[in-house]
Amino acid sequence: MMLGLGLSMVISIALGALLLWLLWPRGAAASARPLVVALGAGLGAGLSGVLLFLWMLAFGPSRGFPVAEAGVLSVVALLALRRRHTAVSLRPAPPAGRQRSRLLLVLGLALLVTLAAAMVAFASILRQHPHGEWDAWMNWDLRARMFFRGGEEWRRAFSATFPWSHPDYPPLVPSLVARSWLYAGRETLLGPALVAGTFTFAIVAVLVTALAVLRSASQGLLAGLVLLSTPFFILHGTALYADVPLAFFFLATFVCLALDERHGTETGRFAVLAGGAAGLAMWTKNEGLLFTLSLGAGLLLAGWRGDRPAARRRVRAFATGLLPFLILVATFKIAFAPANDLLSTLSVERTLGQLTAPDRYFLVVREYTDHIASFGANGFGSAVWVLTAYFLALGVSPVDAGRRWVRAGAIALAILLAGHFMVFVSMAHELARLLDSSLDRLLLQLWPSALLLFFMAVRTPEEAGTGSLAMGDPANEH
Repeated sequence: MMLGLGLSMVISIALGALLLWLLWPRGAAASARPLVVALGAGLGAGLSGVLLFLWMLAFGPSRGFPVAEAGVLSVVALLALRRRHTAVSLRPAPPAGRQRSRLLLVLGLALLVTLAAAMVAFASILRQHPHGEWDAWMNWDLRARMFFRGGEEWRRAFSATFPWSHPDYPPLVPSLVARSWLYAGRETLLGPALVAGTFTFAIVAVLVTALAVLRSASQGLLAGLVLLSTPFFILHGTALYADVPLAFFFLATFVCLALDERHGTETGRFAVLAGGAAGLAMWTKNEGLLFTLSLGAGLLLAGWRGDRPAARRRVRAFATGLLPFLILVATFKIAFAPANDLLSTLSVERTLGQLTAPDRYFLVVREYTDHIASFGANGFGSAVWVLTAYFLALGVSPVDAGRRWVRAGAIALAILLAGHFMVFVSMAHELARLLDSSLDRLLLQLWPSALLLFFMAVRTPEEAGTGSLAMGDPANEH
């Protein structure tokens, strides 16, 4: 069993990393190898979930899937060995002075200690609550069991006879849990734990390595420390919900857009990858659709001024990567998913009544303020205040804060929060209960991406020490 579970993890990570290696320009890949592996861990898991769903459409949840997936991995590995890449160089790293080396050593040791504590806490919580929390019982793992046990009747997992389990939700997480059981040969609580752990710690790895490549190693280490010091992030990872996987795909989308802005004149592959990551977000939760729409608006608005041909190229490439997943999600919604339980109970009269009720706006504004001010469940207050102090102390980096992908990301997150706001106001029946149970999870979905944008825009400790305005070369702007 343990060998099968380990094999399932190795194959999905290898599949994602090798596919990225195929698409990554050679000169960039050599210096960004940790980022390739970190992104590959989550994107590979997402692709494995899609492959299993397509396999079930053709053959049902049969034990032959691991063999077929290993065959796919073998083909990708052969292509990766034979493929020649176009050389593209990364921004050269600045020389490490004695003071900078000491700073990186301290931050690196702090991150390792914090990571070790987080991993111990993650394992300890799961040992006490191996089934996760409520949504895992009544939705994600329930549907995985129906896949695994259902045989030819696995489609009944989307039956409208039990609407309380949200059968209209996209099936990425249940597919991954069922996939782990196919590799293990039986159901085991370690399967969903492995899926949750992969995405939780892949987010940390992507955030740290992406900022190390895009800005500086110190910014990456600081961002990782802030993320791991957000107890709700680790705690909710052990809940075995889909919010942490969704947060990974949001973050991966922004990272790929950042790489596209750096290398867009040489290759459009990264914008295509960004579209694919957004598509996997749509295949994870319904909120992924709102994210994709918000990001599309952000890309259009951020590209309105400046190099419009480059902005149009980026949007076209993004749409190319998104299209296969858009078709997949549309097929699922039309052919499998019943009506959404929230939307099916709406009426024009009730919706208009809720939209014109001032007390609902007041309640949502108050809850937004309270949840953001205390976000993280760390017992002291929100990390927002720590980040505010960091920003006031170091200031903004004009070059990096002004990059189009950063502006697009900030616009997208603002639209996403506004969209959730209007959903609460217009659709929620038990508004206070829904805000209390879901708002922290919605903020968590955005938290890693918000940290990426924040540490991109703020000056690094090295810049503050030398008075330099930016690590980047303005000539790299596209």
